[in-house]
Amino acid sequence: MNDGIPPPIPITFEPRLIQPPLALKQTSAFSHGDIYIFDIVANSSNMIVSASNHEIKLYNPTTFAIKNILKFHTDTITQIKAHGENILMSSSKDGSVAVWDLRTDAGPVQVFNTPAKDPLLSFDLNSSEQILAAGSELVEYDANIHFFDARSNTSAIVKTYSESHSDDITNIKFHPTNPARLMTGSVDGLICQFDLTDMDEEEGLMVVSNTGASINRIGYFGPNAEYIYCLSHMETLSLWNSEDADAIHQFGDIRGVSNPAMGLTLDYGIDCQYEPESGRLFLIAGSNEGNINILHVKADSLQLCQVMSGGHSEIVRSTFWDSKRGILYSGGEDAKLGLWNSEPITTATSPLAASASSRHSSPLQLKSEGKSSRSSPY
Repeated sequence: MNDGIPPPIPITFEPRLIQPPLALKQTSAFSHGDIYIFDIVANSSNMIVSASNHEIKLYNPTTFAIKNILKFHTDTITQIKAHGENILMSSSKDGSVAVWDLRTDAGPVQVFNTPAKDPLLSFDLNSSEQILAAGSELVEYDANIHFFDARSNTSAIVKTYSESHSDDITNIKFHPTNPARLMTGSVDGLICQFDLTDMDEEEGLMVVSNTGASINRIGYFGPNAEYIYCLSHMETLSLWNSEDADAIHQFGDIRGVSNPAMGLTLDYGIDCQYEPESGRLFLIAGSNEGNINILHVKADSLQLCQVMSGGHSEIVRSTFWDSKRGILYSGGEDAKLGLWNSEPITTATSPLAASASSRHSSPLQLKSEGKSSRSSPY
């Protein structure tokens, strides 16, 4: 009898899923003083960083030389997203989403404003680049999803949804290929999925998943984006079927996988990342001392791939991992940026490497809890 305590999350060591391993190449101070790095995105031309001083900095992605500083927002920058090589979008608690052309030194080329300056926490642009959706904090009794026509020269709101969530909307995610499919996540614990064909909130709400915990990060994964991962503010991880809102697996508190024998201290989740080439979902998590942990998410267990240490001394808030190029950028509460890249394999340095499985771990089929086996999300 376990008195209601969830069973421990099974974890094994599988370093060969990330080969060559990532090694720290260099670090750089974003700023001196009490400045937190919030978000990092990158393309081949720029590494782009937002911070708690309301600035966005553009860096040379290999030398960390500062190329430009973007200033517009008057409150916390909550999210940044790059579109191609030249376009950047940023949301803020000042109630705006700004669109930047990175080829110019001028201010934003377009700004979408909420009429009552609703503090915005999240946003996304759909795959046809026609609809911009932005999620707000709870304002009085409403947590709003605002929709804009991304092609318009005005910032007029096309539609507002205010009934689906009852608390801060922390995540807005459009389906990667279906421009009419939207997913939202909130502090109220709900993942809502909408069909925006006719833009009616009640008619468009397709399925709702109740995760039971305040939502920190959600995202689609699987070859057809048919699955959803969810990280909560309580540091729990869960996997869901996007079509019928069924839970596939509830991992529980990921902090429980901390393992001194593996050199693993896990205090919080940063985000998950799906790799289409390998068909694998990875959890990126951190320690309070600044370590970055990369774990492979299997159907009902985790595999530690690498612990990255030495780059940060405090909590890492954001990472950007380009697995194709073997590059990972990191930013933390120590106001430091880290550049990690893959180095040629020499000899195994960890004593645990010898005890690892003699074969590469393969992705497993997922099952909905209490239901029959589904097709593999990988």
